[in-house]
Amino acid sequence: MKDYEQQIARIRNQLAQLSEQLVQLEAEHLAFCEQQERRLSYLSSREILDILEARQGRHGSMATIKRWADSGYLGEVIDEREAFPLLASKQGNKRFLYPREAVFRFLHEKGLFEPAFDILDRVRLRSPSGQVGALVTSIERDGDRFTYQVQLEETGAVLTAIDENDLLLP
Repeated sequence: MKDYEQQIARIRNQLAQLSEQLVQLEAEHLAFCEQQERRLSYLSSREILDILEARQGRHGSMATIKRWADSGYLGEVIDEREAFPLLASKQGNKRFLYPREAVFRFLHEKGLFEPAFDILDRVRLRSPSGQVGALVTSIERDGDRFTYQVQLEETGAVLTAIDENDLLLP
């Protein structure tokens, strides 16, 4: 004859242990997601160099980034491993992170992060019906990208908050 009470007690014990593990995993997952979200507001030296290469077509050096950071141009420097211990760390002795907004402000002031188009440039606006001719009337930096206000050539209508990727040279 089977001992049902002993089996029930064993299964209840397993359920209690698994419930504790589940609560712990959910808390760790929440902390991991919060750290991932916070990490998005920082840039590493490598990410800064990648941005410079993509925007300017020039290769920079880690020494330049370090010099800018030491001079205080890139804002408050944090150690990635200390600030985000749950995230997978990259190789290297030190991984410094810089506030995204401070970096883009500095690069923009230094002339290393410029919009692709100037005011009064004739551009082609991508639209669902094809491409439409337009004139750039204003530019705003929005973090790590630029948005444009354009006036359509055909109708004179003014469109705002146009992403740089939606514009082409004629």
